[in-house]
Amino acid sequence: MKLLNKQIGISLVEVLVALVISLFLLGGIVQVYVGNKVTFKFTNALAEVQENGRFALDSMSQDLRLANQWGCISFNPANTTNINDTLPGTHPGYDAEFHDFISPAPTLPGAIVGTNNNGLNGSDQLTVRGGKPGQTNVEAPFTSGAIQSLNVNPTGRISAGDIILVARCGEFILNIPEADILSVSSVDVSNPVQTVINLAAPKSQQFENDAMVIELQTVNYSIGNAASGNGETALFRQEFNGIVEELVEGVEDMQILYGIDSDNDQFPNQYVTADNVPNFNAVVSLRVMLLIHSIDDFVTEAPQTYTFNGVQTTPADRRLRQVFTTTIALRNRIG
Repeated sequence: MKLLNKQIGISLVEVLVALVISLFLLGGIVQVYVGNKVTFKFTNALAEVQENGRFALDSMSQDLRLANQWGCISFNPANTTNINDTLPGTHPGYDAEFHDFISPAPTLPGAIVGTNNNGLNGSDQLTVRGGKPGQTNVEAPFTSGAIQSLNVNPTGRISAGDIILVARCGEFILNIPEADILSVSSVDVSNPVQTVINLAAPKSQQFENDAMVIELQTVNYSIGNAASGNGETALFRQEFNGIVEELVEGVEDMQILYGIDSDNDQFPNQYVTADNVPNFNAVVSLRVMLLIHSIDDFVTEAPQTYTFNGVQTTPADRRLRQVFTTTIALRNRIG
């Protein structure tokens, strides 16, 4: 019993020593947690910005490479007699800015047209005209020019409201025009081995199995306010059918330089802004620059100074920003 009476518990000094040790351990754990959280937030923001930048440039590159795509026929903006354009008066909601594919400059600047510093945050805007990826071929039974339909091999791409270019690709072309631009009124896909494209206007001639069909498009790229309504900006893609698609959130600015071929050697001699392009039909490449920021603020320890389009800026926030640049050749003008 005497031994038990001597076990009187822990002293105050021992308690204080244990608390001090615990505080050191807890402080280390908190420091590691905070450091990992900061690193994770920065790494996540960096991955987000890089992914958005790659996606934005890839989306734009696909459309830009197809600018001035006319399939197997030649296109001369100064002489378009080889193309029969049926859209005026037949395409619903015809708007020359979006639906006129063949008018030469200065009436319309053709396949590529840009405006300088008139968008949100002083950004540029870009409009591209040309074909979409892929094609389909005309099949028998062949319909005469007066019949407003085409029989083609099965395709799931063409639908009502689309605009198509039907072009004869034979070696010997005896008839003028070589191609028609037509509006699609409806598509019959009930036959699994053949699609019937119904048209809003008669064709210029009977197209046969040497004819190809490609979809045409007009696409406008611009910077606007994001649909989220949280004050963010985004890159928008608008098609001629009125569909407006928000591609990437966090795109703050877009600047475009146009490569001008002034000596007809199919290589750009200089890059200029849209307001200094003498003739958009002489543009053979584009240099696209995007400024993209992270959606989250307080990612960096201090405001991040960046250089965009030759101007150095220090913003008021602490978002992560990165500049993406690519040069795109208009392959339908240099081939």
